[in-house]
Amino acid sequence: MRRNLIFFIISAVLTSGMIAHAVDLKNYTFTTDNAGTVVFSHKNHIRQKRMANNCKFCHDTIYPFKHKVTYTMADMEKGKSCGACHDGKNAFALSECARCHQVKEITIAVQATGPTRFSHQKHLASEPNCNACHPALFAAGHNKPVTMAEMKQGKSCGACHNGKVAFSIDNCNSCHPVKDQKYAIKGAGKVTFSHTTHMSRYQCSNCHTKLFSLPRGKSKVSMKAMEKGRSCGACHDGKAAFSVKANCATCHKTT
Repeated sequence: MRRNLIFFIISAVLTSGMIAHAVDLKNYTFTTDNAGTVVFSHKNHIRQKRMANNCKFCHDTIYPFKHKVTYTMADMEKGKSCGACHDGKNAFALSECARCHQVKEITIAVQATGPTRFSHQKHLASEPNCNACHPALFAAGHNKPVTMAEMKQGKSCGACHNGKVAFSIDNCNSCHPVKDQKYAIKGAGKVTFSHTTHMSRYQCSNCHTKLFSLPRGKSKVSMKAMEKGRSCGACHDGKAAFSVKANCATCHKTT
């Protein structure tokens, strides 16, 4: 009797070990055309209560073993593939794209104003539905450059940043980095132009690109030219702002 019990225990241990190693549960990485890679975790899915460690819940009912089939998001929205469970009831909805598709912070190289950073995290915090932007406004991947004039017409960022849904694109420094400009002037030391001080009173469009080109131009403007209304003299005329003629020490440091 005792010998039979020992034999039964050993058999059970060996059998359980064989079962544990019979199925190799591993992550699968899918490469999409325009939305990066998606990692599917077998371990995370099979431990869900709805599946209860039952592989047959998905195989071969939802996913065939032998035939490799590619499904689109439109197919999933109709209940195929991941959409069979991820319908917002049995599991989180497909619209919560960032839970499967890896998103990253994007840096856009803008020649005139330097690098502009787009934060997926900040935008997803206010609008978790990726469909609000993709693919209606932005393709999930590389996009062609859009000018500020086109944005003002409602394209790209301008679709939301219109001053109603979100801050206006006229608030340039909210996206474009600005810094103080320093000028080395022969015979009059260094002059610092403060963007912060000027932006507290004016919009970027008041100066750019009417008075100052983007990016910063190499040509220099003399004091005589300013006194005639060019460059800083367009505002610093003694009316809109202090005069370039009489208030030299305001910009040029004196000792």
